[in-house]
Amino acid sequence: MTQQLFGTEELAAFCAVQPTSEEVSALLAKLGFHLTFEMAEQRSDRLLLPPLPAQYHYEDKAGTEVIYLAGRDYPLYEEDGAHDYPVHASRFWLACGSDRQAFNLVTNTLSLTWGLVWQPTSMFEESDMNDEGRFHQEVA
Repeated sequence: MTQQLFGTEELAAFCAVQPTSEEVSALLAKLGFHLTFEMAEQRSDRLLLPPLPAQYHYEDKAGTEVIYLAGRDYPLYEEDGAHDYPVHASRFWLACGSDRQAFNLVTNTLSLTWGLVWQPTSMFEESDMNDEGRFHQEVA
């Protein structure tokens, strides 16, 4: 299953599995990406905030960016589950650089590898929630 999202500059997808950072890095390296930033999981013992999963940021020579969040994340403003994200084990974001073909290749490769369903990042804004306050997307 490939997706053609021409004209979309930024995409996001929830993932039903949590690939290791090594798996993600190895796959992206084959597509010409290198790791530009990483951050370990952040936990707060003092505040009642959910943990922030480890982050991995990648970029290719055309400026295409991939961000991998290695774990489940939660909305910042959650009232009685009103803004829950779809059930997921990890999350990806993509931003197009100067090479649309490279962007489409990484989009399709990640989709085929981990069953991702991409949506424009605007899909996850509060204005795009249904009447129950939940985001429309389901994990494939």
